[in-house]
Amino acid sequence: MMKKNNSLRDLQLCELEVLKEVVKFCEKNHLTYYISGGTYLGAVRHHGFIPWDDDVDIAMPRSDYERFLSLKDKFEKQSNFKINNYQFTDDYIFYPTRVVNEKIKVKSTSAKEDQIWSAWVDVFPLDGLPKNPLLRWFHKMNLLEKRLLLKYSCFNEVVNLHDKHRNIIERFFIFIGKHVNFEKYLNTKKRLDKLDKTLKKYSDKDSLFYMNYMGAYKFKSIMEKSLFYGEGAYYDFEGLKLFGPKNYDLYLTRIYGDYMKIPSKEEQNKHNTELIEDDKI
Repeated sequence: MMKKNNSLRDLQLCELEVLKEVVKFCEKNHLTYYISGGTYLGAVRHHGFIPWDDDVDIAMPRSDYERFLSLKDKFEKQSNFKINNYQFTDDYIFYPTRVVNEKIKVKSTSAKEDQIWSAWVDVFPLDGLPKNPLLRWFHKMNLLEKRLLLKYSCFNEVVNLHDKHRNIIERFFIFIGKHVNFEKYLNTKKRLDKLDKTLKKYSDKDSLFYMNYMGAYKFKSIMEKSLFYGEGAYYDFEGLKLFGPKNYDLYLTRIYGDYMKIPSKEEQNKHNTELIEDDKI
């Protein structure tokens, strides 16, 4: 285990080591990936981690994402890290895949119940949507229902109760989740299977749009597929060169608005995680 002082920067450096292996593996095996969300913003605005951010996000077109999962054993033999996905990892309750360093433990205090996880990099699938606007609306409503029931099925373990950026509807559903024990009635594995089936309904290859629905920005992440395909660009990130869409201004403006503006201390979206020593686990 690397020597650490339990600071946010130490956690970022742990995650950076995982990211290096994932990127190297993707490039070697011709897997398309894109930096996503706060990692993309960090690369453009800070050339590295957003100073208060504690995770790394990349996204893959669904076809590449599924191939990445199929190469799990190969990746794990070539690195010191593990691939966690609900389909083959016991007690894993997230939909996005996590590539983890099991030697580095992280304590999260975001949810009702504190959690101990391995340091990770999130890998999200980019899924397609129907071309017809009405069908697209129904598909989005279906996904909202599936995501809500999944979150309720493991509410005490995964729902961030400290996020200050939630709208009034999200705050209402969290209020309900605090007072109704949905975990007693909903099976997380079954909810994950239903969500997975719905997300895969529309092929990423046939769609005009890509969506990272299970990321933090849900439908705000819907982008024309042409934004991703074609000529991309490499961005500096903590000394790495990471691949992303060339038109970063369009992507980041849609999600963040004035993305070059540094938010105030109160607006910074902290995730309440910290590195912990072995004897504290």
